[in-house]
Amino acid sequence: MKSKFTLFLGVVIGGFVVGCGPKYPNCENDEHCKEHGQFCVDKLCRDCATSEHCKAKGPCAFCGPQYTCEKPAGNPGDCCTSDLDCKQGKCWKPFGDKGTCAQCAADADCGPNMKCVQGGCVPACQCKSDADCGTGRKCDGCNCITVECNLEPIYFDFDEYAIRADARDILNRNYDCMKKRGQSVVIEGNCDERGSDEYNLALGTRRADAAKRFLEGLGFPGAQLSTTSFGEEKPVCTEHAEDCWWKNRRDDFRFR
Repeated sequence: MKSKFTLFLGVVIGGFVVGCGPKYPNCENDEHCKEHGQFCVDKLCRDCATSEHCKAKGPCAFCGPQYTCEKPAGNPGDCCTSDLDCKQGKCWKPFGDKGTCAQCAADADCGPNMKCVQGGCVPACQCKSDADCGTGRKCDGCNCITVECNLEPIYFDFDEYAIRADARDILNRNYDCMKKRGQSVVIEGNCDERGSDEYNLALGTRRADAAKRFLEGLGFPGAQLSTTSFGEEKPVCTEHAEDCWWKNRRDDFRFR
């Protein structure tokens, strides 16, 4: 009789131990938290383990660092379903029921010369055509940019200041560039080392003046052209041979 009672008591106690599990909020699996509508995370019952568990709180709710369901603070970039969710009062929803808190919902929400693009205020179009950009600039994809072009030097025969045929092509390209930029230009005449300082200064002046007359003939305003001479003082090559000298017999063109 005693052995039967002992066996019965053991079964009852064993069943009780197996059935009760850890004391709340401790847990070993989700079943131990199910009664409280929670989930087992790191052996503790929590409101959520992933953001999927927060769907009932709304489409923007997420599982926070303390494993509780939270809603975004409403800062720019946060998830939102209406303007009320956002500190700045703008919920940008291009598609669907939820979007992101934004700086703007329309151009009127941005300041002067700004527009609303995908919820953010960005500079509005500066231009529609080159005429909107002013001298030396052009319209490129809504923005005014500086026209990029370079002025090329021209070269002269020994002891000459006449414009050569190859120099005419270069001067025509320079003229096109100067028209686009619309800036004043200084023409610098240069010589090789042969000849006296005085002679070379005078020859450099004649070379610069020849280029100036050519450009004026093309239509560039003379008031935007000036000339100077460096004689032999600004060589680009210092060897004493024709392979070097021809590079120094030149006019340089510089925007001012």
